[in-house]
Amino acid sequence: MGEKIANGFLFSLSTVYLIFAKQLTFGSASYPKGGFVPQVTGWLAVFVSGYLFVQSLRGKGDSKDVKMETDWGRLALLIISIIIYIIILRPVGYIISTILVLYAVLKIGGVKGWKLPGILSLCTSVVFYLIFNVALSVPLPTGILG
Repeated sequence: MGEKIANGFLFSLSTVYLIFAKQLTFGSASYPKGGFVPQVTGWLAVFVSGYLFVQSLRGKGDSKDVKMETDWGRLALLIISIIIYIIILRPVGYIISTILVLYAVLKIGGVKGWKLPGILSLCTSVVFYLIFNVALSVPLPTGILG
């Protein structure tokens, strides 16, 4: 039952996300606009979550005997981190805000130490900045660095 509820919720959430993402300008594969990645991500999320939801409704899910324990404190911290990211993205800029929030998410997720999450968050932010801002010419918020 829990799998059906979770998959149904994710399918609904993905659908709402896609509806909002479709309000952004898509562009094309050769000249992507600000809505390109959100719409592609939205369609993928709707497809995957829809497939999993249908499978769970048909009784073909893989979590028949799995008991899922949720650390509600960590979940709340992750949600708060994403909300903070949304708030600080424009004023602080993509690189700094992504490094900070990704570091926090890795620590909340249980990654030990400070070097590994620091290096991962720095490298991930820079690589995605280079892919989108430099290679694809998709403008990202510069914030205080701009």
